[in-house]
Amino acid sequence: MNRCDCPSELDEARLEPVLAEETPRNRGLVILGMETGLRVSELIGLKVGDVWQGGAAARHLRITRSRMKGGQGAHRRAVRGRTVPLNAKAIAALEEMLRGLSAPGDGPLFPSREGQGTSITRRQALRVIKKIFLAAGCDPSRVWGSHSLRRRFVRRVFDRTRDINVTRAAAGHRWISTTQAYLDLAGEAAEAAILAMGRSTPLSNGQQDLPRQVG
Repeated sequence: MNRCDCPSELDEARLEPVLAEETPRNRGLVILGMETGLRVSELIGLKVGDVWQGGAAARHLRITRSRMKGGQGAHRRAVRGRTVPLNAKAIAALEEMLRGLSAPGDGPLFPSREGQGTSITRRQALRVIKKIFLAAGCDPSRVWGSHSLRRRFVRRVFDRTRDINVTRAAAGHRWISTTQAYLDLAGEAAEAAILAMGRSTPLSNGQQDLPRQVG
């Protein structure tokens, strides 16, 4: 897993005015990443026809096995395709990106500025995400990248449900240990315990707390 930081709710609030100044393509990349939890490779692999059906934005995305991480190669049989529902914010982003479109077409959803029907590369997508986060005032010392969007999605699902199994299913993780690593629940509990110990009331006059005599 790409070790990227997870933007906080405060970071998300800062993102809104920055996203408003971005192109529909770049804005859609960030919004869809945070609202669907798709990996960046899955996002940039989408075609217009995947998200535009019957003259309107799709309500679900079907991610085939070949487009998923591990979906190609010796272990591809262990990977299953999945269907991802689109919420209102994701649908609005798609509608903005595809406004005025009369036919689906086979072009990439996130086209490269170089044209020729090519999608932006993973490296280009990472540059877009990092630029937007830094412009929003996010901590430059933290690691911002494609998995920052996915990690935030996982955290939001867990905070809403408090159910690790539901969160695993929403993220499309095969193993629950992967979801736990995204959330780092043990690390959060350890940090809370350490901070709580520091808030204990100190003994007066430097005296130690001696065991009480019994009998």
